[in-house]
Amino acid sequence: MESEVRDGVLYVGGNVTVKTVTQAVYSRFEQQCRLKETAAVDFSGVNRADSACVSLLLTALRAKPAAPALRGIPASVEALAELYEINEWVNP
Repeated sequence: MESEVRDGVLYVGGNVTVKTVTQAVYSRFEQQCRLKETAAVDFSGVNRADSACVSLLLTALRAKPAAPALRGIPASVEALAELYEINEWVNP
């Protein structure tokens, strides 16, 4: 998984799975979400995702008082959010 902040958007790409989201990767993502400049998180660059991506979505939503906008959520992650009954948090 890769992540970088550009122009107020945190871009996430690559494979976002339990195998690729290590503690170091997760900590970096969490820090990027907390940046003042991060107004949105864009998941459109994600190739493969599982429940680890759901965890990142929830991390982004709770990182600061004003939750960033979520963009480009993969269909598989939206299906998991519905299964976990948290889809209203992910797609308000």
